[in-house]
Amino acid sequence: MPEWSDYRYFLALARAGTLAGAARDLGVEHTTVSRRIAALEAALGTKLFTRTPDGFVLTAAGAETLPRI
Repeated sequence: MPEWSDYRYFLALARAGTLAGAARDLGVEHTTVSRRIAALEAALGTKLFTRTPDGFVLTAAGAETLPRI
C-alpha cells in the first residue's frame, strides 16, 4: 500500500521534470525526492517515470496515475 504523502513528490516531479526542480519546489533535497519516488513505485509495483537526458518523463502508468490524484 503506498504512503499518501509520497504522492506529493510524484506531483512535484511530474510538474518540474527534474529531481532538482521538484526538490526546490518542495524545499527538500533531491535525494529525498528520489527515495520517495522509489518507495511509491515499489509500493505500486510499477515504474512511474523514465529518466531521459532532459529529465524525468511519465511512463504510461505515471500518466494514468496523474489524473487520479
